[in-house]
Amino acid sequence: MIPEQVRKILKNTTFKGVATLVSGTAIAQLILIVFQLVLRRQYAPEVFGTFGVYMSIVGILVILSTLRYDLAVVLPKHDKTANSLLVAGVLLSLTINIFLFIIAAIFRDSLVSLIGFPEKYKNWIFFIPVSTFLFSSYQMINYWLTRKGAFRSIATNKIIRRSFEGTTQSGFGFLATNKGLIFGDIIGNIVNILSGIKQASKNGFTFKGVSPTHIKFSLKRYRNFPKYQALPALLNTASILLPIFLINKYFSHDTAGYFDLSRQILAVPIAFITAALSQVLLKDYSDRIIKKQKLKTNILKTAGLLSILILPFLILIILFGEELFGFVFSSVWTQSGAFSAILVPAFAIQFIVSPLSISFTVLEELKILAIWQITYFLLISCLYFFTGLSIEKFLIIFTIINILSYLIYFILILHVCNKYDKTI
Repeated sequence: MIPEQVRKILKNTTFKGVATLVSGTAIAQLILIVFQLVLRRQYAPEVFGTFGVYMSIVGILVILSTLRYDLAVVLPKHDKTANSLLVAGVLLSLTINIFLFIIAAIFRDSLVSLIGFPEKYKNWIFFIPVSTFLFSSYQMINYWLTRKGAFRSIATNKIIRRSFEGTTQSGFGFLATNKGLIFGDIIGNIVNILSGIKQASKNGFTFKGVSPTHIKFSLKRYRNFPKYQALPALLNTASILLPIFLINKYFSHDTAGYFDLSRQILAVPIAFITAALSQVLLKDYSDRIIKKQKLKTNILKTAGLLSILILPFLILIILFGEELFGFVFSSVWTQSGAFSAILVPAFAIQFIVSPLSISFTVLEELKILAIWQITYFLLISCLYFFTGLSIEKFLIIFTIINILSYLIYFILILHVCNKYDKTI
């Protein structure tokens, strides 16, 4: 017999949304891992290395392509405004990426040298705007589906995308073409968009009411998103990449490898849940604001629940990190376990606080969010001054910076929610 409290949780729409997205993302990642077993035998390491640089550039440009209007799609009270934002975001991305393509055509050799692409892969640079446009366009559709609470559709799209991507990459791998990884990414994105358009149509998207006048109105209404989020979001992404860059440059390639494995094992499962929860909370909090409901109590309850969920994982890694990594990845990787025991508190607090930060978006408190993101980037940049220490002390300082930064982040979240609650 299921206890009443558990039954309430299972019936909760937020829990259902998180469960749907997490399970869909998990299946998509499993598909990715299965294909990796094949692809790593088809493509040379240097191809994967170049493709990693390619995708890193795409990841950064995606942030700028829609000028962060994708985040605003969930917020409008009326669908006409949300539909206009979706169309506007796609048009903005198209315009920006056509411009980027022209820049790539004119300055190809200089850009290839700056980025560090091997000479024989220099033509890959022309595909970067294509991948960026396709991925950012789906992001607009993805947030529109979030607005409608179509979490099953979002999960389905993730699975479809990874399936087509992996199949295409593997197919081109048999043809021995180095562009197979890029073609797979592009095909996966195209299928993702087509599936997203179909899902959006089923959930009521229409071009009715979308006009140049209303698009202009919608862009003006939510102009604070590009104003206060484009550059800070870019810096936030740089904050994630900076530690491994510093370790690779100032310690050793082996140390960077140990750190990278620790980061992947700690971050990937956490990212599954936080990304899904953020998307669901974006919809939930937007609905609460429309209904004039308070947020602070919900924030505290969610933080408490996430703390309980992460605690066993935190204790396990601190006490048995080296043994676990040695058992799973062989004794060569026990150092990653030692690093993980130092790093896990930093990832734990991110797990608790990051999903709740979506409250800045729904309350449009973007100035405060921007200030925190810029400050966090500056604090992470200060790690440069500690590269003369041992790697263990370097990681301890990294962990302390993260804990203090995210505690301040949480206090700011409570502040903006309390400020909103007082208006009701």
